[in-house]
Amino acid sequence: MPARVTIFMLFCIYVNKHACAGPHLDKKKLQQLPDHFGPARASMVLQQAVQACIDCAYQQKAVFSCLKQGHGGELISASFDGEQHTLSLPAVNSIVFILRFLENLCHSLHSDNLFSSQPFTIYNATSQTPVEYEHERMHTAPSPASGSERHMLSQDSLRSSSRHPSTWTVEDVMRFVRESDPQALGPHAELFRKHEIDGNALILLKSDMIMKYMGLKLGPALKLCYHIDKLKQSKY
Repeated sequence: MPARVTIFMLFCIYVNKHACAGPHLDKKKLQQLPDHFGPARASMVLQQAVQACIDCAYQQKAVFSCLKQGHGGELISASFDGEQHTLSLPAVNSIVFILRFLENLCHSLHSDNLFSSQPFTIYNATSQTPVEYEHERMHTAPSPASGSERHMLSQDSLRSSSRHPSTWTVEDVMRFVRESDPQALGPHAELFRKHEIDGNALILLKSDMIMKYMGLKLGPALKLCYHIDKLKQSKY
């Protein structure tokens, strides 16, 4: 009888070393952090990112007090009031949960835009969140010679329309994929025609399905899930 093999999804979170440190985090310590945490299991990536915030704090109690006791996750620790304190983080299994958890923590610390699922070198890391970067990229007209202005306008039209993604055709989905990230996802757009993925199917996609059945590597799969999640959070 063949041995059972357990497969863990690996995730990666990037660090914005030029983010506003806020009143609680030491800017110099932030700049000494690694460029990213992972690839590793979701619970480990979250633990490393949260522990980094604690370790970079002027007063570790300030970060620790923003956290609530979780269940099933990794342990983090902080030193204050002459004692060592530990706390269990919640169990996680998706990049979206990690990003939301870190976003809420950083917001409490007044240090927004500290983490992302994508490298910060691709946009203005000092003042833009990943969502703001995507919005500006879609609304800033490039050189007409580049031929990409039409793509940006079509994306703007698609996203601003009243049509819910569940009504999208396969062609609509392909356009969304191309223009969400032309470099990383654009080359894979034809796969959505091959697998007959319309709007209803798009919003059901998960990273493991994308990699297993469509053949995308982990990086593009995670980026696609990021854009799909933002799409599902939009109002129509």
